[in-house]
Amino acid sequence: MRQLVKPLARRPMLPLLVLLQVAVASAMACNIAFLLARQLTPLMTSDGIGDPSHLLLAYNIVARGKPFSYAETQAVEASLKAIPGARLVSTMPMLPMVSLTSANADVNRPGHTTKANAALYLGDHVMRTLRLRIVAGRDFLPEEHSLVGGGMGFHSAGPVIINRALARRLFPTGTAVGGHIVIDSKQVPQGRTVVGVVANLARNDLDQSDSGNDCAMFFPDLPRHWPVTGFAIRTEGHDSSLLKKVREHVEGVLAGRLFTRMGVAPYAQIRAQAQAPYRSAVWLLSGLSVVVLLISLAGIMGMTGYWVQQRTHTIGVRRALGARVAQIRREIQLENLLVVGAGLVLGVVAAEGLNLWLMQHYEVPRMPWTYLPVGAAVLLVLGQLAALAPAIRASRVPPVVATRAM
Repeated sequence: MRQLVKPLARRPMLPLLVLLQVAVASAMACNIAFLLARQLTPLMTSDGIGDPSHLLLAYNIVARGKPFSYAETQAVEASLKAIPGARLVSTMPMLPMVSLTSANADVNRPGHTTKANAALYLGDHVMRTLRLRIVAGRDFLPEEHSLVGGGMGFHSAGPVIINRALARRLFPTGTAVGGHIVIDSKQVPQGRTVVGVVANLARNDLDQSDSGNDCAMFFPDLPRHWPVTGFAIRTEGHDSSLLKKVREHVEGVLAGRLFTRMGVAPYAQIRAQAQAPYRSAVWLLSGLSVVVLLISLAGIMGMTGYWVQQRTHTIGVRRALGARVAQIRREIQLENLLVVGAGLVLGVVAAEGLNLWLMQHYEVPRMPWTYLPVGAAVLLVLGQLAALAPAIRASRVPPVVATRAM
């Protein structure tokens, strides 16, 4: 160890520069990787929609004056079902990937402290219209559909279907079907009974999904009065004229009742628009991470190369005294490992500090500690690769260099 530290202490400026560069790169790389993973989560999570190319959504249907009544929404649904090419229609106040109207609540099992925040979907025949895959239990029965007043059914008994993410969170060791869940801890004592579990359905508030919170639940209820509503239409084909017909039918039934212009679009288009900011952030953060790693690689390689050049005479003398090629190469690599390792220790502290700063100023959650060793390992390997070429060049210094300099 003394043999390695002595040359570094003799000319400390370059090793210190490498150390600082590694520390800064480590702090940035760990936090960039963490932010990148958060942006990737909504893109990688399955939305659970079956055959999305045959699904249209009518959204942003806002009531002018008093809220829409149940009779009005059912009249619209009946009108949409009469459109040629419309196979199934569901009234859905909350629609997937549409964040204008969303509802969520903290959910737990009666007598258990484990909670999960879940998005709520209401509607009739939602499972069939969205083609959600039921992996346990059953769909809602016709007689289970009901009307709810205030509270959207949060605090009333009845059946509920949950997605697999919520089932795993609340029922980690057993089956969820037949179990009970309590919403916001204010519900009737028995809670709602889980009658089915679907494979997945993404939240309409993707800001929650980016933290790994992809829990959702479904009530077979429709509100008696609701200021904003929407409709999901399962179609037979890709006829673009359906979009115009859906708009005409909704506006025809609700003539004079719309506060603003409604939206009608294929679900695939709405999903792409909802995910666009996350996709842009992924490209930006990916590019930034590549730049940070390339700058680190070039910086370590350049400084190590210059360090080797400054010690050419010393290396030549050692070669003349019998030092082998492999020994010279190994010493350069070990010196680099020592400097980069010291930089990583400082970088881990800097990464934590940077994450705390982001938490205070940009509401970023706490970075899991697993990012620190992974980031350190990547930069450690990168440092060794950057020092490889200078180490090979140093090992090829001929012994005659020592005699020329005398």
